[in-house]
Amino acid sequence: MRISLQIHYFIVYFLFCYMHALPAIEYIYPVASLNDGTEILCIHQHSPTNIELLVWNTATHQSEQILWSVFNPAGLQILPDNSGFSFIDNGRLRIKSFQKRSPKAIDFDEPLFGINGLQWIDNHICCCSAQYNNNFALFELHDDGTLECLMTKEGKDFMCPQKVGGQLFYIERYATEKGCGDIHYHIASCLYEKKNSCFSQSNIIADFQNKPIMFLTMVDDTQGFVMEHAQHINSENPTTSFTYHQIIKEGGTWNQKPLFSFAIPTTLLLDDQEQLYESILPLLPRTINNKIYFVDCAKNNNHILELYSYDLAKSTVKKINLAKQKGHCFVPVLCGNAFYCGGFVLRKI
Repeated sequence: MRISLQIHYFIVYFLFCYMHALPAIEYIYPVASLNDGTEILCIHQHSPTNIELLVWNTATHQSEQILWSVFNPAGLQILPDNSGFSFIDNGRLRIKSFQKRSPKAIDFDEPLFGINGLQWIDNHICCCSAQYNNNFALFELHDDGTLECLMTKEGKDFMCPQKVGGQLFYIERYATEKGCGDIHYHIASCLYEKKNSCFSQSNIIADFQNKPIMFLTMVDDTQGFVMEHAQHINSENPTTSFTYHQIIKEGGTWNQKPLFSFAIPTTLLLDDQEQLYESILPLLPRTINNKIYFVDCAKNNNHILELYSYDLAKSTVKKINLAKQKGHCFVPVLCGNAFYCGGFVLRKI
C-alpha cells in the first residue's frame, strides 16, 4: 500500500526480509529495473557464499529465478541496450542475454584475476580493473575474449576506471616509499587511449594523500563522487565508518569536499553468518535526481541501517522514515516512478 513519504513525486516502498531458522541470515535487494520499472532484478542471498538472481514483477508480485543456482551473479551490470546483463561469477565474467537461457562465459586471451569496477562502454566493450602481476591494472575487455591493457606500472594500483566521453578517470594507489607502510591515493584523468599510452598524459585532479578511497563514480566530466574508508576494518568494532566525497570542476579547477559520513554494521562486512556476499556493494550511496541516498546505522542503539538522503543543492541530510521498518534497509534503486529498498523475502507494505 502507499505510504505518506513522497520524494520528487516518487512513492517509496520498502522491501524487507526476515531471519530464517537457518545458520545464516538471508537478504534480498534490488540491483536493476527493466521495462520502466515493471520488473526488478533482485539478488537473493541464501548464505554468505551463495546468491541467486530473481526477476520480480511489480504488478503481479510474482518472482522467478532468472539464472541457474550454480552461478553466483555478483556485480551485475545491465548492457547499454538493455538486451541483457553481465556479472562476475566466482571471478569469471559472464554475459546473459534476456533472449537466451544460459549466460556466455568470456574467456580472455590472457588470464585475469580480481576483475572489478567494470563499466560497459557499448554492448561489446567494457573497461575494468584487474590484477596484473603483483598490482592492479586497467583493461579494455571485448566480449570476443580479446583485451587491451590501458594502464599498468610496477608498484602502483590503478582502480575504478570511469570512461566519460574521451576521458578516463581512475583511482591510483601506491606506497610513498618502497617498503613503507604509508599508502598514497589520488584520482587522476587522462585521454582514453590504448596500449598503455595514456599513463604519460595523466593529470591528478584530487589528492587524498593517505586517506584510502574506493568506488569512484563520475556523473560527467566535471563531477564525480568517491568513498573514503578506514585503513583497516576491526571485527571487534560494532560499526565501520565511511565518508562520501564530491569532486567537482569549477572555473577550470578541480575541488574536493566531504559531503557526509555514515556507518555500516561490521557484521555485514566480516561476520561468517551475517556478511554480504557482495560486501558493501548493496550499501553504496546512490545519486538520483540531485539527491544522494545512503544508509546509516550510527544514529540508533541497535545498529540498524536506516535510510537518509543528502540534498546536493541545499547541502542538507534528511532521514527518510519508512513505515513499519523491520531490520536493515539497503540503499534504494529507482524503478520506474518508485524507489525500492532491500534488506531482510520480498514484501511490500
